Amino acid sequence: MAIIMIGIALTVIGILAIYSVSIYESFTLTMSLVAKWTMTGDPSNYFYFFRQLRSVGIAVVAAGLIYKLSIKFFQNERNMTILAIVLMVLQISVFIPWIGTTLNGARWWINIPFLPSIQPSELFKLGYVLFLWSWLLRRRSIVNDRKFFVSFIVVNIILFGIFLLIPDLGTVMILGIVWLIMCRYMWAKLKYILRILFGGLFAGLAAGSILGMVSDRFSYIQQRFTYFISSSVDPQAKQIGWQNQQALLAIGWGWFFGKGYGKWLQKFWYIPEAQSDFVFSALSEEIGFFGNLVILWLYFYLCYYFLSRLYKIKDDYKKMIWVGIVSLIIVQVFVNIWVNTEILPNTGLTLPFLSYWGTALMVNMMEIIILYKIIKNK
Repeated sequence: MAIIMIGIALTVIGILAIYSVSIYESFTLTMSLVAKWTMTGDPSNYFYFFRQLRSVGIAVVAAGLIYKLSIKFFQNERNMTILAIVLMVLQISVFIPWIGTTLNGARWWINIPFLPSIQPSELFKLGYVLFLWSWLLRRRSIVNDRKFFVSFIVVNIILFGIFLLIPDLGTVMILGIVWLIMCRYMWAKLKYILRILFGGLFAGLAAGSILGMVSDRFSYIQQRFTYFISSSVDPQAKQIGWQNQQALLAIGWGWFFGKGYGKWLQKFWYIPEAQSDFVFSALSEEIGFFGNLVILWLYFYLCYYFLSRLYKIKDDYKKMIWVGIVSLIIVQVFVNIWVNTEILPNTGLTLPFLSYWGTALMVNMMEIIILYKIIKNK
């Protein structure tokens, strides 16, 4: 039950964070919608907050449906293959002009009439893990065969190529790391893991640089890496480095106990997308170092809980699902916080349970329910 309680605690913290940090962006957005006659009434300070509450309700329903499914459903190879195909079609649909929605040059969502916007990449992450464990277990006897890695690299180049076209290098990085963790758990040789890791990093940097030079659509990727390597390219942080610099200022101004809930300045557009990618740094100014320790403790305890219960799972199929989903959550937590503290370049990834993204929150709750079912053997 502890795993459920931690998930609830993080979700509540996320709701409180969005209530505070999204005030300015909510008002600005709704004011523009009213001005364009696409929204009736007055501008609101709590547009994102109410949307997040709606997302929590949808996520709870989705988690309840997952709870009703048997773990055997996920162990069925045919089911997982169909799931992977459906999610791939859903992901490709972002390129259809009247369905896909563009934000900051990337095609993130699909809009289906009478339904909330869906971010297929978040669903694909979970589907990828569920499909991957089945694929790996069928081939564990040849996991150290060079042909195994060559064949899987070819398949993943095709899959990740779709995310490169969005472009969404953050998802590529997360799924690549999770794949390497799962392969290592299957006792793949470390030399193969390291070769793929460094080869993937080099290929990603090269692809981002080349695409940034040949197309304006991908130029922001090159700019982010350039700024990360040398901040001197943007000394006043007025362009690509603005978000990163303001995030560091917010964390620093929080000191030990913060300025108090709701009492901060960075939310007034100093940190763009404060309610999503940079919710950690935006909230830091209010709760300070002590508050951040509480949040980090929840994530670390979640990680400890996962690892300490792994030995109790006897079934190899369930173990692989467990390792894959745990890796997916923990890796994304570290990547998001490292981006907020400028240890990594900006990736556009959300912080699990805390950030404003309806689909991401729904997937996080589904992941927790699947892990709960496994550990309780339900």
